[in-house]
Amino acid sequence: MSNNNEQGFRGVPGLQDGFELVEFRRAFAGDFVFDSDGFVHRVSRDTDRVLPIVRKIETPKRYRPFANAEEFKPFRDRWWRMKSESVDCCHPPVFYSDNNDWGRAFDLLVFDDGSVFGVEVTE
Repeated sequence: MSNNNEQGFRGVPGLQDGFELVEFRRAFAGDFVFDSDGFVHRVSRDTDRVLPIVRKIETPKRYRPFANAEEFKPFRDRWWRMKSESVDCCHPPVFYSDNNDWGRAFDLLVFDDGSVFGVEVTE
């Protein structure tokens, strides 16, 4: 049983928020298990006990377009490319202003290292 998430095991009664059930099997050192005390623990050594193995649900980072030229200013020295272009076809920022369509740029561009052409949402 690998990745039983599609089968609805995420909502195991009593399982702490931020964790999902992966499978039931022998626990090995380093595994996270949902133990009989109702808490998630990291196993320190291999065991013969069959336990519910869980993993932390990683929340992917979210991004949004730059709001204006002032918000883009700290990134003005970074080169960019079209998402559809190869990595060897990069451009320096030569002009930016509040008249830029930052939403369209967010959809079409990435920085030269492949990172998102926008701001990480931290709220």
